[in-house]
Amino acid sequence: MRTTDWMGRGSKGYVWGIAIVLSLISLTTVWFGFAWARRASGMMAAIVAAGACATWYELVYFAPKALTEVVATHALLPGLYLGVYGEGLQEKKRMFLAGIFCGLAMSLRIQLAPAVAFAALYFCYPNWRKRILPVAAGVLLPVVGFGLVDMMTWSHPFQSFFLYFWVNVTEGRAKSFGVLPWYWYLEMLCGHLGPIALLVLMGIRRSPFLGWVALIILVSHSVLGHKEVRFLYPLVPLGITLAALGVLEVVPAFNTGRKSPLSSRTIVVSGLAFCVLSSCLLTPHFDWSRNSGSFAAFDQLSRDSTLCGVGLYRIGWGDTGGYTYLHQNVPIVWPLSQASELEKESRSFNAFITHGSLTGPKDGFELAGCWDGICLYRRPGPCTPPEEDNELNWVLWLTGT
Repeated sequence: MRTTDWMGRGSKGYVWGIAIVLSLISLTTVWFGFAWARRASGMMAAIVAAGACATWYELVYFAPKALTEVVATHALLPGLYLGVYGEGLQEKKRMFLAGIFCGLAMSLRIQLAPAVAFAALYFCYPNWRKRILPVAAGVLLPVVGFGLVDMMTWSHPFQSFFLYFWVNVTEGRAKSFGVLPWYWYLEMLCGHLGPIALLVLMGIRRSPFLGWVALIILVSHSVLGHKEVRFLYPLVPLGITLAALGVLEVVPAFNTGRKSPLSSRTIVVSGLAFCVLSSCLLTPHFDWSRNSGSFAAFDQLSRDSTLCGVGLYRIGWGDTGGYTYLHQNVPIVWPLSQASELEKESRSFNAFITHGSLTGPKDGFELAGCWDGICLYRRPGPCTPPEEDNELNWVLWLTGT
């Protein structure tokens, strides 16, 4: 964040820097699709897989997002490839590197532990004596690293892992955000993959290992009550790669009864066109603009040197960019829901954001702009300290959020 701050004023510079770096890391999906499909089915499948991974709407959308499941996936993919196909490296070195990538993925997203455990066992078979030590050492290295970071930054090793499990599983905090039935992820996958879902199933015939990894990720997440679409991001590149393999599975059916088989170019162009068209048809069915207005408002405030406090009126703090986008050491006043609350706290901030525009004067505040349904109001003058119970950081600390 510091090294990219020069790219723009306020928060814009490092927000763009983060997006660029994460997008570059996400290219492992394109590399993985090409490399895996080439080994499993040849060059035609590799080109289809690479093109599909480069254009699939969810992979494009999530690429620059700083989410643990996203970055963990981009680390997991090289680990899976090296563990199965990386014969160009010396065996122990290959197993060690595969373990490091898989261990890093598991450390970033502990829910991937069942899939990583299966993959590690698969890597070791059948040469257990030669492979188990380098694989185990590779997996444990990033895990130990994460534990040491916790020891230096918190109270004891692996505290973040322990508290994450304790709060969300033992105390059930995750369930407070909603519980969905076990089959919800399966329904979601069918809806998000659309017409290529059948190709995914057919592709498993050519790469059963990827099918097992995908199934383990699906099942291990399905047993948890709280569910979100982004949690199954690891399945997306696996599914797209399998779909590319499935394209080669359906070719014999198209060749049946033809005097001459389909050419390689026809197969590649048709497979790519089908995947790209499916992505384009599915994209409009999902809301990709959520919270963009509040991000834009906070981005503008991040460049305002006169800002001394921000109020949230009829909008939740989770629907804003927070201090990442605000980039100002000023209080954020806890979401206000009534006009009387806005009036009472209006002296503790000189800017507030809300859904839509307001009618009539609001204690000296004037409309400064609107973005995607979110409007920003400003007033001149200083701020008084807000009541402690209404200051965002205090409330988050008090509630343990």
